[in-house]
Amino acid sequence: MAQESKRAFSVIMPTYNQCAFIRRAIASLQLQTYPYWELIIVNDGCTDRTRKCIEDLLDDPRIRYMENDCNRGIGYALNRGIDAAANDYIAYLPSDDYFEADHLSALAEALGKKDAILAFSGVRYDDCKEVGFVDYKTCKGAIPGYCTQMVQVAHRKTADRWTEREECVSDDLFFLFWRKLTGRGIFVPTGKITCEWTRHPHQRHKICGERYGGGLNKYRVFYGVRNPIRFRSNRYKTFDEEANYAPLRETARPDPQGLKILLVGELAYNPERVHALEKAGHRLYGLWAQPRFGYSTVGPLPFGNVRDIPYDNWRETIEEIRPDVIYALLSTSAIDISHEVLSAQTGIPFVWHFKEGPAEALKAGLWSKLMDLYALADGRIYLNGEEKRWVEQFIPPMPEGTDLLLDGDMPLASSFSDNFSPKLSDTDGDIHTVVAGRIVGLSPEEYRILATSGIHLHVYSENTTPDNFTIPYLEADSTHFHLHAHCPASRWTEEFSRYDAGWLHCISPVNHGSPLRLTWADLNLPARISTYLVGGIPMIQKRNEGHLFAQRSYLDGYGVDLLYDNIDELVEKLQNRDLIRRKTANVIARRRDFSFEAHRNVLTDFFRHIIANHSAI
Repeated sequence: MAQESKRAFSVIMPTYNQCAFIRRAIASLQLQTYPYWELIIVNDGCTDRTRKCIEDLLDDPRIRYMENDCNRGIGYALNRGIDAAANDYIAYLPSDDYFEADHLSALAEALGKKDAILAFSGVRYDDCKEVGFVDYKTCKGAIPGYCTQMVQVAHRKTADRWTEREECVSDDLFFLFWRKLTGRGIFVPTGKITCEWTRHPHQRHKICGERYGGGLNKYRVFYGVRNPIRFRSNRYKTFDEEANYAPLRETARPDPQGLKILLVGELAYNPERVHALEKAGHRLYGLWAQPRFGYSTVGPLPFGNVRDIPYDNWRETIEEIRPDVIYALLSTSAIDISHEVLSAQTGIPFVWHFKEGPAEALKAGLWSKLMDLYALADGRIYLNGEEKRWVEQFIPPMPEGTDLLLDGDMPLASSFSDNFSPKLSDTDGDIHTVVAGRIVGLSPEEYRILATSGIHLHVYSENTTPDNFTIPYLEADSTHFHLHAHCPASRWTEEFSRYDAGWLHCISPVNHGSPLRLTWADLNLPARISTYLVGGIPMIQKRNEGHLFAQRSYLDGYGVDLLYDNIDELVEKLQNRDLIRRKTANVIARRRDFSFEAHRNVLTDFFRHIIANHSAI
């Protein structure tokens, strides 16, 4: 099929469960004014009607079709297509996008330019994020906020290949492939709008890109990935499950006296904590939710030996294994499936543990189900006493002994290493504080006062370049404000121990002790508490006397926080080296009290109590 006188294209079409779009994409190729092409469709383990939907189109001699036995990832599918390509030029047509009639002719012309290795067209796209509305825009290069899309691109065939799932997963196409061609020639724009990029919820970048609402767990579920993943969520942040969870893959020996625990929902942060239940001899099963958030950890888990239960026949499977207890948890993602299991009246003791997002549940129309879970469960685990008081406004009185207070995502004890680093303050004499995540409650003017007093603010976030959130602080004082890339959990001790203290959410409640006026900010235990504990540093928070405030009461009595009413008081405390040393010593002495293992027996004893109560009824 290769053409000597014309630039002939091998058009690669990777597809996964897009049968509702694919015929349009193929038709757009068949309507090209440029005739020198072949189409290679790579069915990447589709579970929908893709093959049946296009069967009649496969009679076209220009179309070749191949299938993977399971989903192998975009890189593998594209590489398989490139390896099969008969022509010297590669173009891409994702099955949910389409070409205008002159697309290939424009790309062929651009690739005729001297030293051209890659050509890209302009693109039409819907820029409206609201459901039910469209706002079509065009651009002659990359869509603002995105890299150049596959549907826009054609390039010379080289020995280069796409990064595959076994190497690394990313939504960044430049990282996955375009960068590999940068040293081989120039990238040439056609200057013409000749294709359309289709916006819908199941685009790959929305499944795996954190900035688009996706993430590792959404990716795992959507594509049915069972193996550990190396996942690059942005240029500064990569999760390496193979390396991070290697110590947690040993087979635990079940104890005959151990419990059979069915986990229903998702595990949120520090999911590896459940491996401590396995190590204690309990057998774990998982019936997983569809994750609403990137942090909503679901199976298949890259550690331990949790047996997954397929949703399609969960009732029959539960009847077969007969778990001792159903442990439903942990965030808004878990509400639907937990309520479904609760409503099925399986006869198995049911414990509900909620941590994240009552406001999200309210806005998502899940409030009634959430209150059912609290009111109808055999046991309830509350995040803290403040949450318990708040929820009890909405449900009838519960039997004595059916409630427990327990944080939902404590880290394993093994997270608390002793690999401490020297303090930055020992080197330069200044005070160095850290924010793991976004700044909450500290104003730029308050920061300016800190900076004037020689106190630095180090911020670890997803963005190491100034943006609308950080520019006001840099404008207040640029010499004491520092932006850092994301720090993986494996380096928390080494990295954060360099600082003198870490900032929690420094907000001012308005509840004045009334449960009626509690907000999620008052109830929440920020995930950064564990980060600072692992780092071995004291935590900064407002005193908030006279208000119900869970973050403060959670740490009360441990001597690990620095409380303040105003910024001048805080400056005085941070400059008190003896106080900081005492607080740091307290953190290091008490931090393992906040590990999951320190509370494991409390949790399993609660399960046994609920089981015994259930049996007695």
